[in-house]
Amino acid sequence: MVRLVPLDRYNWELCLNIRLLPEQERFVPPVLYSLAQSRFENLIPFGIEYEEEMVGFLMYGNFSGLCWINRIIVDAAYQRQGIGQAAMRELLIQLQVRKGCKEIRTSYAAGNLGAAEFFAGLGFEPMAAALEDEVVAVLKQK
Repeated sequence: MVRLVPLDRYNWELCLNIRLLPEQERFVPPVLYSLAQSRFENLIPFGIEYEEEMVGFLMYGNFSGLCWINRIIVDAAYQRQGIGQAAMRELLIQLQVRKGCKEIRTSYAAGNLGAAEFFAGLGFEPMAAALEDEVVAVLKQK
């Protein structure tokens, strides 16, 4: 079972063990950087737990009704098992029921075909051509 776990003083360090595949590292900053970023940029970090083990990291922010998913990282040993999809679906449910979240967006590097496929599978569509090598995608409401 996949769960989103709010990070706190007792569990945040478990996320520091999360590792990406070497070819993914150029697309995503390390978890430690993301945790620091969350403290200065109004972002909310979560751990992704699978079978009671911390296997991933997810972070989003709400900016005047625009909910922006900044990060999703699943440890290399747990990828391609549906864990990232399940975690994102849980987050999307939470965001869609909040009255303060009018639109949900994310972005990824233009060359990150894995991220493009991942987010498209969740219902995100690119908004326009890549800007400065970054694709911005919006969740299409059903």
